[in-house]
Amino acid sequence: MKKSLLVVLAILASLSLFAVIKVGVTAPLQTENGEWVKQAVTMAAEEINANGGIDGEKIELFFVDDEDTASKMISGITRLVTRDQVDYLIGGVGSGAVLASLDTMARYELIWLGTGAASPDTTKKVAENFNKYKYYFRVGTLDSYSQGKSIGEFIANYLVPEYGIDKAAVISLDLVYSKQIAEEAVRLAEEAGVEIVYEDYFPVGHTDFSASFSKAEQAGAQVIIDAIVTADGIQFTKQWQDLKVDAAIVGAIAAALKPEFLEQTNGKATYETSAYPNGGPAPLTENTLDWFAEFKERFGTSPGFIAFPAYNALYVLEEALESIDKSDWDNKDKVIAAIEKVEFPLGGEKGVSPVMFTENHDLVYGGNGAQGIIYQWQSDGEWRAVWPLEYKTGTWEVPAWLDW
Repeated sequence: MKKSLLVVLAILASLSLFAVIKVGVTAPLQTENGEWVKQAVTMAAEEINANGGIDGEKIELFFVDDEDTASKMISGITRLVTRDQVDYLIGGVGSGAVLASLDTMARYELIWLGTGAASPDTTKKVAENFNKYKYYFRVGTLDSYSQGKSIGEFIANYLVPEYGIDKAAVISLDLVYSKQIAEEAVRLAEEAGVEIVYEDYFPVGHTDFSASFSKAEQAGAQVIIDAIVTADGIQFTKQWQDLKVDAAIVGAIAAALKPEFLEQTNGKATYETSAYPNGGPAPLTENTLDWFAEFKERFGTSPGFIAFPAYNALYVLEEALESIDKSDWDNKDKVIAAIEKVEFPLGGEKGVSPVMFTENHDLVYGGNGAQGIIYQWQSDGEWRAVWPLEYKTGTWEVPAWLDW
């Protein structure tokens, strides 16, 4: 009798090991990006758990503050696996830290649903050595080239036919990430017949853009393509507004993608136009606008770009696991194959932004896949999506001082 009881207790104990799905989350938690990741993942986990979990199993989250450094991320992932025994990993912000941590992921065969790391090199590693790095999926954000493509498409498919734009300048931050965005935008603009008449790449911390603006004007640029992923975009926009530069600014100013930008520029954000990587307050799916409002009400701030993939990641995992037999959950290849098949199409009922994967586990860009939505700070102080036209919440405005 006593032996039978011990057997029963042992069985119950073993079953309890599978009562939860342990998910590790790596992010620089003391930063705004890290806070967005934590808030969005927590929100998704609470929703899924309130609805019964994934096939009856609740999600338990384990957070690591990686400080966006390779050493902290590697040690954090190691701790998540060896101490916390997590089943999956979500997160990652900076490309450098993520790239340096992929070998650790591979060593532990840990499925990683990435939220940041915009460098194309992350999924390039999957392409070059699939068997080793197949555990990594880019749920977000768009890589730098896709972000540049969205800017180039707006110029080529809207500004050129609508306003006859044929000359543009480039004034961009001198960082690899920013240059990749700008160069891809330029490539598509040139294919549409736009001549690039001036280029300037400035260092981080630059404060006076007047000379660059003047040279762009003198060269006849009608549009200035920018790619500024640091806070330098605030001063850049303020000076552009103060000087009433005779060219519109269109590109990727990271600081502009949140509501504080209007205040940070002392109200001088009007007419600034930037691409948002697969997110923002636009009807990307049936859920996006309601979720955006709910996030803002709950946390007191709008969700940043990285909140979208962080929230989507758990729903991607849920859909994948519920599509296969529960007995196959410990089979990494079957789980990976299930994730590969997940589709949250543009305009659909799943997720808060489109998610579809390429064969190398990158986001599918365009069509029903991920989008780079163009937003503009408008003359009434509101921030609206203006491109693609089918998902716009406002119409792009020509800066009032331009004679187009």
